[in-house]
Order: sequence, then structure tokens, then C-alpha cells
Amino acid sequence: MVLAPVLAFVLASSPVWAGAWTQEEGHGQVILQGSAVHSGSEFGPSSDLYDSRPYDKQEATLVFEYGASDWLTLIVAPQLLSVDLGAPAPSSYAGLGYTDAGARARIYNENNMVVSAQVVGRLPGTGTSQSAAAVGYEDAELDLRMLAGWSFPLFGKAAFLDVEAAQRLRFGDPPDEFHLDLTLGVRVAERWQVLVQSFNVVSEGAGEGPYFGASYEYCKLQLGAAYDLSAAVTLGAALVSTVFARNAPQENGVVLTGFYRF
Repeated sequence: MVLAPVLAFVLASSPVWAGAWTQEEGHGQVILQGSAVHSGSEFGPSSDLYDSRPYDKQEATLVFEYGASDWLTLIVAPQLLSVDLGAPAPSSYAGLGYTDAGARARIYNENNMVVSAQVVGRLPGTGTSQSAAAVGYEDAELDLRMLAGWSFPLFGKAAFLDVEAAQRLRFGDPPDEFHLDLTLGVRVAERWQVLVQSFNVVSEGAGEGPYFGASYEYCKLQLGAAYDLSAAVTLGAALVSTVFARNAPQENGVVLTGFYRF
């Protein structure tokens, strides 16, 4: 049983931004997202699945987005984190995760299509924690992202597609990563929207130290729905699972999200 990849991938999480679209000047939104995942198995070097060190992870992220202008959206997102690693060496961490800060700039907006560029710095909140459960949350990161969104009809229903490609620069032991995130949303009723999302990560080689000695990749599939309580408030729920990976754990969990627009 290989323990290092499990420790290295306890950090795996997905962004909760609003996609390629920017906020109107003087307006914005607040997003509260909570997730809980469990893993008791791992994909090996040949993507074979076997039992591994179990862990449970909970995250709560509060995202603030504000339109400094119609083309520029400012982003701040603090995070709370709780991780519990199981036998053979139980360990836990509870406290601050990453705090993200940055901006998204719209560079194209024509014919129901928008293209944006986003830069987000990620500062760790684990401090000098010596817990193995904090591995992966101890070094700063920089997320450089291109985003494209389309609005279109799908079988007579309003729909959108959001495609995001990112270079994640990770300082310290973890390797840099390439991210590809895809979201398809379909408004199936006046207040209901169905969302299908895919989060894909490929490491750019291996990192350093005992926990990042192998390259890795994984694909997570997330299926959910959102309900508009009002013009300002939307609630969402989704199930997420790792459907393919190499040197990474198989995670299953639930994601709850609330949006408030102002």
C-alpha cells in the first residue's frame, strides 16, 4: 500500500468561481460552498484501484466577487479546512486552508460568447503545522487561467458551457499542474438548472520530498442541480466522484453551494 499519494492528494479541490463571465460594475456575488469527501481506495501507477489509507476531508469556502468595472471582477476567497487521516498513522488538521485573491478580466464578449483571463494567488493558512494531514496546504500557489463561456439553446432549453484551462504554479515540494475544468448547465425549468461538471488535473512531472515523488493525474465528475429561491439567491447540491486517476485517491462526496447576488 502506497501512502504518499494519499497524503499528497488530500488537498485536491475545485474552484467555485462564476466561470468566464464577469460581474457588472458596482455589483457582485457571494458564494458559500461546503464539501465533504471520503476516500478509502487509490488508483495506482497503472490506474488500477486498490485499498489505501482512508481519509475524510471537509472544506468551507466563502467567495466574494465584485465588479470593479464591467470587464474586471475582483476575487477574494478564504477557506476553512478539516482533514482526518486513518491508520496506520492517524493524523488530523482543522483550521485555515487557502485564502485566494485575484481578478478576472473580460477580453471578448460577442455573439453569446465571452472569453476572460484570470490570475489568482493562493496563500496557505496552515502555518507551521506539523500534521501530515496538512500536507499539500503548506505552500503558496499561483493560478493562471483562461476561461471561455457560451450561451445557447439545447433541446429548446437555455444552456451554457464554460471551459477553463489553467496553469497552476505550486511553490515548494508539490509539482506544477495543468487544470482543465468543464461545466455544462441546462435550465430545465423556470427555477431549476442541472449542472454537469468535469475537473481534470495533470501534474507536470513529479515534485520533491516524500509525499510528491510521483507524477499523477485525475478526473472528477460532478453532477448537481441548482434552484433559484429568488432573483438574488440560488441554492445548489451535487455529488462528486473521482472516475479516473493515476497515483491518486478515489474520492466520493457531496458539495453544497449557496449564491447571493447584489
